[in-house]
Amino acid sequence: MSRPFSINVAWIAASSLVENVTSILIFFLVARIVGTEAFGIAAMAFAFLFLGEFLVRDTVTEAIIERQTLEEGRLEATFAVLFGVALLVVLTLCLLAPLIARLYGEPDVAPLLMAGSPAILFIGASGVSTALLRRGQEFRTLAIRDALAVVVGGLVCLALALGGFGAWSLIAQRAVQVGTSATLSIVAAGWVPRRVPAKSEFALVRGLGPSVVLLRTTSLIITQTPTVALGYFANPVAVGLYALAFRLVEIVSRLAVFPLRGVAQSALADLRRRTGVTAHFFLDVTQITALLSFTAFAGLAVIAKPAVLLVIGPDWIGAAEILPYLCFAGAVNSLVAIQEAYVLSIDYLRRFLYAGMIEAAIGIPLIAVAATYGLTAAAAAVLARSLIAFYFRTRVARAAEVISWSRYLSNLATPFVVAVGMALAVGLWGEVVDGHAGDLVVVATSILLGTVCAVGLVVVVMPDTATRLLNLVRRRE
Repeated sequence: MSRPFSINVAWIAASSLVENVTSILIFFLVARIVGTEAFGIAAMAFAFLFLGEFLVRDTVTEAIIERQTLEEGRLEATFAVLFGVALLVVLTLCLLAPLIARLYGEPDVAPLLMAGSPAILFIGASGVSTALLRRGQEFRTLAIRDALAVVVGGLVCLALALGGFGAWSLIAQRAVQVGTSATLSIVAAGWVPRRVPAKSEFALVRGLGPSVVLLRTTSLIITQTPTVALGYFANPVAVGLYALAFRLVEIVSRLAVFPLRGVAQSALADLRRRTGVTAHFFLDVTQITALLSFTAFAGLAVIAKPAVLLVIGPDWIGAAEILPYLCFAGAVNSLVAIQEAYVLSIDYLRRFLYAGMIEAAIGIPLIAVAATYGLTAAAAAVLARSLIAFYFRTRVARAAEVISWSRYLSNLATPFVVAVGMALAVGLWGEVVDGHAGDLVVVATSILLGTVCAVGLVVVVMPDTATRLLNLVRRRE
């Protein structure tokens, strides 16, 4: 690992920190203001809005990052396809909105879905520009873009929530955030289509792109299955509680995994172009991801109840009850996220896509049946799905460069030991102070103790990794 890699990770990490601190503050404030039911109704609309976004975001543009050279006309053809798909998705969502609302039994979902869908056009318009920035490893620019977009969107959301707009404030937040991000990407990349692509140039979009479209669609089906199932079989309150718990897990994932994942894909693609061998780097990134995600999710699972009571209030305590299940699933999915970046970077996607389809096929009936028994059962089903799918996903990722199970799992063993040791220490501390201190004291001291324990355990059981992390910052290329 070279110094540019660590600098890029640092920029993405700093951006994620700004984004997520802002998101956390606004998220908790808005959740308190709008309540569980309005939050759940917005989540029902977002389940399908995110499907539209996933079909457009980073799909056919992945080939721009992965290819060794960019052929004449590829950018123009990709832009035309991407914007055309975005327009088709928006029209489809608007037409289906009444049917989706009827499926949920919540008529308020339809106008929210129709109002939020045009934001997808911004993603289509800026997709090529974002891919060019990622290809050039302009992560400082991307970091600043993301941070500004989250801040602007969050402030709009908070203002509308205080004004009594309820679920509409969350829809407006997404539209403003996506629009700001798209505008900054286009300006920073300095690229706009200057001609209509020739018919023959559309063939250049084939290859990695369509497979990534299927991968993104499958990923979103996997992600949104619990929301749709709870919306259909339960009620908006259950959806709201699940959405909040999932959002907390997502925030931790973005802090612990997103910086590495975003940089690793570009770095792996560059390494493949130069050397053709990426397995060792992939395993290094996997171990660091495991260390960060295992400890972060273990800590969140242990302090779930006092944390939710402190920052959101007793009305949301149901979210704390399912957080341990979702945290465990989040830790597993963090490893899958790195696997996805790996197979994308080496153009080994097809079998990984099949593994994702198996996960989606297993998850739909499993979670649907579980949702009829309530929120906790649905969360347990989510965890079961993640564990089953991890085997299939890992099997495919290992096969790309013939990595043995023992070699792969050995990179997870010591991070697991660190996370368990830290969780036990924080859990015992929670038992000691339970009933003797307020939630603020419990959460603050638990975070401090967990950090100290995790660092200490890394130095003791992972000295080579600790040294490598320090060298990662200090080394020159």
